[in-house]
Order: sequence, then C-alpha cells, then structure tokens
Amino acid sequence: MKETETKDENFFQEMMSQSKLELPFSDFEDNVMIQIEKKIIQQSSFSKDLKLSWLFFIAGSVFGIVISLILPQMHKPIFGIEPNKLAIFFQIVFVSLLFAQIDILTKFVKRVNLWK
Repeated sequence: MKETETKDENFFQEMMSQSKLELPFSDFEDNVMIQIEKKIIQQSSFSKDLKLSWLFFIAGSVFGIVISLILPQMHKPIFGIEPNKLAIFFQIVFVSLLFAQIDILTKFVKRVNLWK
C-alpha cells in the first residue's frame, strides 16, 4: 500500500512541477498589478466625472429654464432684438441641447453599468 501511495505522491509532485507557469519577464506580475490598479483608478474617476456631468447638466437646465422665463417678461430690446423673438430662439436652442445632453448622459450611464 505504501508503495502505491509513494508512486501516487511522486506522480502528483511531477505533475505539479510541470504545471509551473513561466512568466515572460521577471517583473511581469508587477506590471500586471500596476495595470489593474490604473484601471480601477480610471473607473472611479470616470464615475466621479459622470456624477459631476449630471450635476452641471441639472444646474445648466435650471439656469436655462430661468432665462426662458425671464426673457419674455423684459420690455427693452436686447442687442436690438425684441425679447419675445429672442426668447423663442433661446427656447428652441435650449430644448435641442437639453434632449441631446440627456441622450448622451443616459448612454454613458448604460456604458458604466455594463463595465461593472
């Protein structure tokens, strides 16, 4: 019985020694770990930037709504243009940019959720 166990142990040791993986470079493991850490830092900074973009998007939207409400109430021309005509132009541009930015930000949120 001991002889069989010894053969099995020797066989197992030989198989384990053959399974040893040779690294291409001496600092390969360190380089891989550094790359992993960089990816983690990039993802955390990307999510921080995404949160800031939502904050500024909301702030800009509130500012745009306030301007849309104030422009029609003005009585004096601005740069020689009647406030009502300027308000309509501003509202068209504002709504176009609002929907475009909502689309872009929701696509980024979907990408970030896919990465996690």
